[in-house]
Amino acid sequence: MGNSNKLFFYIFLSLYCFNASAEQRLYKIELLIFSQDMPTTEAFDQSESHIKWPQQRVDLSVYRQVNSQSLSLNNSAARLARSQNYQPIMHVAWIQPVKSNSLSRAVKITNAEASINGFFRMQRGHLLHMIVDLEYSKDSVIYRLNEKRRFKLNETHYFDNPKFGVIARVSPIGMRIQ
Repeated sequence: MGNSNKLFFYIFLSLYCFNASAEQRLYKIELLIFSQDMPTTEAFDQSESHIKWPQQRVDLSVYRQVNSQSLSLNNSAARLARSQNYQPIMHVAWIQPVKSNSLSRAVKITNAEASINGFFRMQRGHLLHMIVDLEYSKDSVIYRLNEKRRFKLNETHYFDNPKFGVIARVSPIGMRIQ
């Protein structure tokens, strides 16, 4: 291969790699947050927030909300609502772009009426990870759920704490954004 062909090849390769790393995909992220009234022997003494807020965070309202008929966890929400031990607190879904090989912007998840505060974010690299950091306040005690978990798309995941839990599902949307 001549020098000019090698130069062209390296320029093409570097541009391809740059575009591949800058590629964004759209994801539908759905969270079902619920309280659970189960007996526990664990002691909780947290009375102030311990969330470490990321610098890049946005309110949920920034992203397009998914209408309630398109939610895949509606049946789970209905089952929780019929239960004596569980009660749905918040059920939200939104469309969010996530760049390859990066952390998404943290989406602030709050519900003042239900005393939920925290964030959700994704990490997209060779593997996908969900990062959930939420606090639920009840009777002057703050219960925290802070977890990072590897996941596969279109799988339903359950995060729990003795007093509340989250059912999460992330699905790809067919569009890629350059």
